[in-house]
Amino acid sequence: MSEKKYFDFTNYETRKGFNLYRPLSNFCCKTRVKLVVEGEENIDREDGFIIAANHSIIYDPIFIATASKKRLLHFVAKYEAFKNPLARAILTSCNAFPIVRGKGDMQAINYASDLVKKGKALCIFPEGTRSRDGYPKKAKSGVGLIARNAQCDVVPAAICVEERGKFGTRVFVKFGEAIKYEDMNFTEDGGTKENKEVANMIMDKIVLLWRECRKQCKSK
Repeated sequence: MSEKKYFDFTNYETRKGFNLYRPLSNFCCKTRVKLVVEGEENIDREDGFIIAANHSIIYDPIFIATASKKRLLHFVAKYEAFKNPLARAILTSCNAFPIVRGKGDMQAINYASDLVKKGKALCIFPEGTRSRDGYPKKAKSGVGLIARNAQCDVVPAAICVEERGKFGTRVFVKFGEAIKYEDMNFTEDGGTKENKEVANMIMDKIVLLWRECRKQCKSK
């Protein structure tokens, strides 16, 4: 089955499926883990923008979505996750859409850019995959390309889990100040190199936030 058949890339609706799961996610983020959110004021906005966060465990999208109390987010998810019909239904209802990693999937990139142009809030994990050791890795250029195409601000965010697999562990989600589109200094013919430089700049901001969260993880 082709990627197109897994998802309707002509539909830009913000689905409200996560609202059905939010009571459960809120409960889990108060009992199974202790979710600590900082910088919520940085995503309290009504325009289209990108949230760019590090990615280390499968629950990261749930942590970010739960922390975003006022806005339903759209997510980029790996294409393989959409092959399972049940997973595809849940992901689609929660505003996730598939991307084929490592192949310059312009259909997904263009869809992501159009979402933001239409005033949606998009969450992306610039590393492109999970970090197995929990430490942030290098960013792919995709986040830079989407920001360029959408001409939007990017809010860096950090997710830090105090102790993986431990019941009641603290999970820190910290939203930083928005990186203004004007400060990304895109040029008309900057191309791939410029997209990568902007992606690296965004990732540097994420790493700084992550280090701050890491310090909080070590404090009791």
